[in-house]
Amino acid sequence: MERREFVRVIVGAVGALGLTACGSDDPVGGGANPPPAPPPPPPPTGADVNFQIEDNAFVDPAGGRNADATVTIDSGQTVGWVHVGANTHTVTSTSVPNGAQAFDSGNLSNDDTFTVTLTVAGTYEFRCEIHPATMRMSTIIVQ
Repeated sequence: MERREFVRVIVGAVGALGLTACGSDDPVGGGANPPPAPPPPPPPTGADVNFQIEDNAFVDPAGGRNADATVTIDSGQTVGWVHVGANTHTVTSTSVPNGAQAFDSGNLSNDDTFTVTLTVAGTYEFRCEIHPATMRMSTIIVQ
């Protein structure tokens, strides 16, 4: 009977040591390094120019953000958006030239892409319908 008690104590002590060694939050050692961040998603296939959709901004290829994000393209070119943030967003036109088709991406999540080919010359403005106060209008000028 005493032997069982002794064995039980030894097993309990070994189990306790194992738990403390495995669950350490010590940044110096004891835990595995977190996995590296995944690479950014590729730009939309076939787009002539791309915007990135971040958590609080549309970003043009030159780094302009939201109201400062502007691109100029030729009629018939394709504009793409790639979502690189965590929050859900939309790409929704708010103003298009007469005769042009309005566009709306619907909800986009991380790694989602959206493209639109613009064939009518003029100014197109868009924003995120989910966050209209923070992701203000950006502009595409079609020549």
